Amino acid sequence: MPPLGITVYDYAMKRLGVLYDIIGPVNSPYGLVKPDPQLSRPEDFVGKPAYVRDVDLRRRARGGGHGHGK
Repeated sequence: MPPLGITVYDYAMKRLGVLYDIIGPVNSPYGLVKPDPQLSRPEDFVGKPAYVRDVDLRRRARGGGHGHGK
């Protein structure tokens, strides 16, 4: 399951927005995405698959990517 706050992309790796919540049953969850302000028609992506990048997941797993020290 991707972490909240991660950037979400469409099939062409166009930035859709940021994952802000996960709802629904555990075996079939839905992600709620806050649309990127640059996205002209966010409604075109409702119900479509969305993706996250491996590099973003790895960065989150290490706890980095925010510029904050521990």
